[in-house]
Amino acid sequence: MSGENKKSSGLFRTAAFMTVITLSAKVLGLLRDVLLASCYGTSSTEAIAYDVASRLPIIIFDFVIGGVITASFIPIFNELLVKKGKKEALGFAGSYVSVIMFITTLLTVLGMVFAEPLVSFLAPDVSIEAEALAAGLSRVMFPMIIFTGVAFSFVGLLQSFESFLLPALISFVSNVIMVAYLLLFNDRFGIWGVAVSMLVGWGAQVLVQLPAALKKGFRFSLRLDLRSKYIKRAFIMALPILVSSWVQPFCNLINTRFASSIENGSAIPAMGYANRLYLIIVGVFTFVATNLLFPYFSKTEASGDKEKNEELTRSSVSVLLLVILPITLGIFTLSTPIVEVIYMRNNFGADAAQMTASALGFFALGMPFYALNEVCIKKFFSEQKTLTPMITAVLSIACDIGFVMLLAKRMGIAGIALSSSLAVALNAILNYLLRLKGGDKMLRAGDFFNIFKMLLSALLMAFAVEIVKGYVPAGALGLCVSILVGAFVYFVGCLLLREKMLCGFLSGAVKRREN
Repeated sequence: MSGENKKSSGLFRTAAFMTVITLSAKVLGLLRDVLLASCYGTSSTEAIAYDVASRLPIIIFDFVIGGVITASFIPIFNELLVKKGKKEALGFAGSYVSVIMFITTLLTVLGMVFAEPLVSFLAPDVSIEAEALAAGLSRVMFPMIIFTGVAFSFVGLLQSFESFLLPALISFVSNVIMVAYLLLFNDRFGIWGVAVSMLVGWGAQVLVQLPAALKKGFRFSLRLDLRSKYIKRAFIMALPILVSSWVQPFCNLINTRFASSIENGSAIPAMGYANRLYLIIVGVFTFVATNLLFPYFSKTEASGDKEKNEELTRSSVSVLLLVILPITLGIFTLSTPIVEVIYMRNNFGADAAQMTASALGFFALGMPFYALNEVCIKKFFSEQKTLTPMITAVLSIACDIGFVMLLAKRMGIAGIALSSSLAVALNAILNYLLRLKGGDKMLRAGDFFNIFKMLLSALLMAFAVEIVKGYVPAGALGLCVSILVGAFVYFVGCLLLREKMLCGFLSGAVKRREN
């Protein structure tokens, strides 16, 4: 086997392991949400307060520093690694983490001091009791901002050394801690213990990666080296990168404010369950692909290998859409039975299930665009071009405000979810068109025709599922039958239409078996 084939095989194995680990972490995250829904439902004061409180530090982190950490770190670190050597790169890493720790500590202190007005701004229409409880819970959880900053910095460091498995494991660890708490201690300590377990889980994400980071040569810097030209470059890159990552947190902010006025605030946790389920599904494939490819994009860009960079882009987009298109239409068609099977038990009743399913179906429509946008943004960042995604993000945020104001009153929680999907779609389309204008052939004419085959197969699948679900029994059995029928129809449709990616994979598998 040639060196290039070995490297490709190694990349495939790494992607497979990452998918298994990420899927396991997402399953645990889903179990965590199932247990939370069972214990607290969507209409209780605890459910509303916890959902608001847990969103608050995450939204502030995402607005102030979230998208910057890995996106500004990885290109500069890899450039130093390639051109200056390991020692110079690790020196930059130590200084960078120190700056991140300082900023996140400052955010934590400010968040704890101003918890009440922040909660009031995020969810203005919830009850006084829920607002007071949310402020208290948020103070417990605000230190997670520090852990998040350090954990994401370690992710960037380890991924740059082509160590992908441990960073993929961190969510698994934090979800294990929360699931263990909900199963063993929730009856004794209640919602306050949930907040503490979430904080402990984020702290564990740092501890899990620390030994590997130290082994690679990382050392904490005891001073803020703000005079370093590389730190200054990271800060110069930071603002446009930060703004370009605002679409998702801004949608969460707007969604939460509007949802606080629906069903006495119970739409907030319902939308939270729907959005997290959506992110669990799309994240297994999109995050694995883009997090795996981003360091390779950065290195091929630094080495000037444009042809390989383009091929990586085209193959990643095609594979993502092959998987995500049927999932999108499948979730839209089966949103109600999916939510009923996963969540509906104990304190999570039929009304909560219907509300959550309504949001989930319309969130799902944004999945293909979310995947495309992740690849486009990672390409921009790997090239250290940060202004373009910033401009498209601002335009998408402005449109999201208009969408949600127009649709929320007419469609309720479904309108809020649809607004988010439309904003993500607009962002992805703008980024793709601007990459095309810049000469990047992310997709060729043949790729578009192949994607049309995927979409046609997915539409046939959705039509078949819509028919089948009327004849199968309610519950898990009926849902499984519908999913199996849908998967079979999609698979056969792709084969009959001679979809390139699937046929190529099957042909390669047959040849390997014959050899």
